Amino acid sequence: MVAMPLYTTNPRLAPGLGRWPLTSLSHRLAISVADPELGNALRTALVLRPEFIAANDNTADVVVTDSHDFTNWNGAQVLVVGSSEKSRNGETVIDTLDPSFILSAAAVLAAGYKLTPERPHADSIHLSSREQEVATLLVDGASNKVIARELDISVHTAKFHVTAVLDKLGARNRADAVAIALREGVVTL
Repeated sequence: MVAMPLYTTNPRLAPGLGRWPLTSLSHRLAISVADPELGNALRTALVLRPEFIAANDNTADVVVTDSHDFTNWNGAQVLVVGSSEKSRNGETVIDTLDPSFILSAAAVLAAGYKLTPERPHADSIHLSSREQEVATLLVDGASNKVIARELDISVHTAKFHVTAVLDKLGARNRADAVAIALREGVVTL
């Protein structure tokens, strides 16, 4: 996981925020998990974290949950734990159930940072020769129809290859795939 700032920590631009870590501020944390053992472990570990104040779901800055179906009514940061699914609705997803790691991730979120999964490195990105051709055409801005015509394949097969390239690059969409392919050296201009 990589922490990226959601807002500035420049004291002139954001007075009172100080610099990382923001240990002088108290953040309201709600724990809304279905697993009673995890809930008890988190509440026990919470005692050792003075930067947090226990809160309910409606007043929390960060809500820790083990469900993707959590309804966020107050705009708090939502941290979904114990899941390997992709995040949705602006939530942050981590696959661990370690209470100390969960509370550390919650502290990072409460401090105004966003946790994102690490991108695969070019060394670990292995595209087949056909996927490499598709990635090159994506960088050139080709549509699925153009990719199909250039590679003499059906549009359906072109869509299949584009999806495979996006998955292997860890991209959200075609533009993201182009940026990752260029940045990681998968495709060169």
